[in-house]
Amino acid sequence: MKRLALLACLLTVCITASSALIRHWQAGLGCDAWGACAATFPVRGGAEAAAGVPVEPPPAIRVARLTHRASASAVGLLVAAIALFGWARFSGAQRVASAIALADTVFLAWLGRYTPHDLPLVTVGNVAGGMVLAAVLAWLATADAGRAAPPVGRAVTSAPRAGGPAGFSLLLMALLVFTGTMTSVRGAVDACPQLLCLGGARLEAAAFDPWAAGDLERPAEIGMHLVHRLLALAFAAAALSAASRAWRSAAASERGLAVAIAVLVATQLALGLATGFGAAPLVTATLHNAVAALLASVLTALAAAAPRATAAPRLMAAADPDRFAGT
Repeated sequence: MKRLALLACLLTVCITASSALIRHWQAGLGCDAWGACAATFPVRGGAEAAAGVPVEPPPAIRVARLTHRASASAVGLLVAAIALFGWARFSGAQRVASAIALADTVFLAWLGRYTPHDLPLVTVGNVAGGMVLAAVLAWLATADAGRAAPPVGRAVTSAPRAGGPAGFSLLLMALLVFTGTMTSVRGAVDACPQLLCLGGARLEAAAFDPWAAGDLERPAEIGMHLVHRLLALAFAAAALSAASRAWRSAAASERGLAVAIAVLVATQLALGLATGFGAAPLVTATLHNAVAALLASVLTALAAAAPRATAAPRLMAAADPDRFAGT
């Protein structure tokens, strides 16, 4: 089941990326001359779109749609196979995780019928649902991989637990996903093309209301950027703390996850700034979503793996009590 869960997780990241590309293209992200290209986009205006005339997407979007549908179908089959064939040997927690993955897959398939939609809640549900699915599948892959006991005789040093910071990072990521998606839905991606846009910024709670459609005034858009960037800094600190603790573990798997987290966090920050600064925003925004799904997966894997490493010395001591009698 480990390999199936890992494959489904990677395909979910692919779905996240293709969905982001389609969504940002429909929103007109990266359109340099809005008056000249507004008619190209079916969601945000244009005479053809307003008249209900079908809009022919460019080849990249057609490929993204095909990739999205194929990946979504494959993930649905894989999740069903994991739940069906793994249920008998799963632990209670694994059964819960597989049930969540199955329910989330059905939810996303149902929500896809209403996408794209003017209501921000639909977009938030799509993005958040994809992140949750990737994370749960990563947990299943890690939990399945970690059921075997560590080899007897291999020294495992005690290290601070990384599970706590990893879990806290995931909570911050949930807020980041929400604020980032709402910023995109409000058409405010390009509202703050500098590192700091403090002048004229205004914080409005209504800006983050997923039940209210419509764009905002520029000060409120800048305020959304500031909230998202502050959360990003807090998330980076928490994720790097988790990576630091994992690096001090003797488990090679945790060290690998620590390196992956550090690289992904740096990449994500760079992509976020590049998107805000307007550097190929359609590409960077798409990658920003994909890396977020990867981060959610890796952090979940670390949160699942960390407790096992701390329990390993006790397991070894029980296996060979004389060897540890003097400790």
